[in-house]
Amino acid sequence: MITLSVPDMHCPNCVKRIQKSFDGEGLKCSIDLDKRTVSVEDGDVTAAIELLDDLGFEAKA
Repeated sequence: MITLSVPDMHCPNCVKRIQKSFDGEGLKCSIDLDKRTVSVEDGDVTAAIELLDDLGFEAKA
């Protein structure tokens, strides 16, 4: 499992956008809004970071 810090994620709408995008790519993830993290179960970190970047979020491993 890969956990990414996503400091720009600040509301439930952000969580929904991220979840929908990851689901669309077939990536399983867990999102913690309070900690502002996205944990990716499958896939590589580069793909997850690029996906978040496409949504306008800066992510760090």
